[in-house]
Amino acid sequence: MSHFTPIKDLPILDLNSDLNRLLDKKLIHWNTNNSICINTIPERPDDYEYGTGSLTYDWANSYRIKKDDGSMERIVPELAEPKKESDFTQLCSQFKHTMFEEVYNSVKTKYGKSLGRIRLMKMKPKTCLSWHNDENTRVHYPIITAEGCLMIIGDEVKHMQANTWWHTDTLPLHTAINASQIDRIHLVCSIE
Repeated sequence: MSHFTPIKDLPILDLNSDLNRLLDKKLIHWNTNNSICINTIPERPDDYEYGTGSLTYDWANSYRIKKDDGSMERIVPELAEPKKESDFTQLCSQFKHTMFEEVYNSVKTKYGKSLGRIRLMKMKPKTCLSWHNDENTRVHYPIITAEGCLMIIGDEVKHMQANTWWHTDTLPLHTAINASQIDRIHLVCSIE
């Protein structure tokens, strides 16, 4: 069984041009997580950073402690009020009247109430994510990618071509690698 399933009924668009326009006009910017959330909660219509990072853990206030054996351990407190994927029901105002709005509406129509956050995620060259698993599956749309950009789920390795849609089963342990010389940018949708 493959952890990667191609999706054929979502729009193929050049999102990179709209992304660059929004960045150039300083309507959005990459945060320290290298992510931008295109949808938000109704109470924060302009906050494209609200949905970045963990919904459960407060990484900004993490700290290290020295254990009895001399090794260091990172402690990451839980958020006082955890967020839920299902709370992200509104397109951020910055993305209205762009191709991102068309993508948002198409993905929302296809996945309905099971759709959570839709994030732009940038991975720097020569980097790798930790081995982890997600609480739900993901839909990926590579915007910028290169030959050395790989996703590994279990023992399955996949390079997803630019401007293709993929449903990925990220419940098992997985990682992503950018072994290229350029930034890798994917649009990533959480599906509950």
